[in-house]
Amino acid sequence: MTPVLSRVMEHLDVRQFISPSLLMPPPLFVFSDQFAFIPTGSTSAAVIAILQIDTNLLSDHPYVIVLSLEFSKAFDTVRHAALLQKFAEMGVPDEVYSWLVDYFARHSHLWRSTSSLCQISASIMQGSLIGPVSFVVNAADLLAATPGNQMVR
Repeated sequence: MTPVLSRVMEHLDVRQFISPSLLMPPPLFVFSDQFAFIPTGSTSAAVIAILQIDTNLLSDHPYVIVLSLEFSKAFDTVRHAALLQKFAEMGVPDEVYSWLVDYFARHSHLWRSTSSLCQISASIMQGSLIGPVSFVVNAADLLAATPGNQMVR
């Protein structure tokens, strides 16, 4: 469970500092194909984008192949070190970056068999406000491997 004060800080940091930094990303980060977990995105907008891409491709090609992937455990795979490096490249203020470092460094897990705390170096707490935007930042440098392919996230 996340304390109320921590959730308030998450909300303020995401709204005032992190979300605005998504509007002017570094050159290697791409948010134009991102529809999930951003203020201006929605699943409806993603479906419309996919339909537009397919329609455009069908005007020049006899068929289109659409691959759809669902990452049910995507938040469990986010590595804190890589994520924090990407936040640093995004140009968030130093105070917010320091808060993010502290936020991710202080997560631990208690094992019943050992009764000792183990540090967690990957995953984002489910239900946190920083989780979705962290996943967006983590996936921002993913590109289609083959020219001509397009991604909608």
